[in-house]
Amino acid sequence: MIKQFCRKSTTIVSTLYRSTGADGKQVRSFCTYWNNKDNQLPYDTTPLKKFNENENHIERYLDQYNKHKTLIPFYNKNSIAIPTVWGLYPRVPLSVFVAPSASIIGNVALNYGSSVWYSCVIKADVNLIHIGNFTNIQDGTIIREATRPLSLDHDGSTVIGHFTTIGHNCVLEACTVEENCLIGMGSILEPGSYVETNSILAANSILPKGARVLSGELWAGRPAKFVRKLTEEEIINIHDQAVQYHKYAQQHNQDLGLHNPSSVYVDAEQQGIQVGFSGEYY
Repeated sequence: MIKQFCRKSTTIVSTLYRSTGADGKQVRSFCTYWNNKDNQLPYDTTPLKKFNENENHIERYLDQYNKHKTLIPFYNKNSIAIPTVWGLYPRVPLSVFVAPSASIIGNVALNYGSSVWYSCVIKADVNLIHIGNFTNIQDGTIIREATRPLSLDHDGSTVIGHFTTIGHNCVLEACTVEENCLIGMGSILEPGSYVETNSILAANSILPKGARVLSGELWAGRPAKFVRKLTEEEIINIHDQAVQYHKYAQQHNQDLGLHNPSSVYVDAEQQGIQVGFSGEYY
């Protein structure tokens, strides 16, 4: 029987090295690496016993509710229970899909039909981040505001309009993206940059501070520069892609069970398991 723990111990490694699998053949585990880097024995593939197969086991609930927290408010410095009077807490309607591994922190306003996908971080601890209707923020993107005003007419907030797609692994800081725009994956929008409606910033581009993409244009490069005007079909496709991502988000919401978690909460409480925060914010 192979032991299920690993230590840099000669005794343990020796025991693992001599163990046998279900078919009686000699097998190894990763622990044998410490004594013999050239060990050619096959790895043990015997299935591990699952201790949470019992549906009524308490571990079922601990697994669901001790996970990552998606919506995180900032609190008043003078109180541990009351949010700041400036409203530094996320506003997320029920129609918005927020992936379980995403983080929505502080003064963030998401609007109807928008979606924030896996491993995204959207953080506003001083100013505002506003995201419009049916806009999707794709996996791994980071959006933040500036901690101080950029100019007399720019307080450092980040604003993203309706039907806009922000691609995977982008970084947006204190910038403005108007409606029906496409920001290609891996792009960086520096503070004070601006993208007007019906425009595309190509993948892996850097839009420098103060640069402005005019309506209906395609920009690309590091730093990004004007390439050409968009066709009418390309502008329509931007809108269609945003609508398609809204449908994807609805499907994920259903598949993950995020649309109706109440039955799970009731089931947990009936078994005497406390779920979530039990105090009062106000």
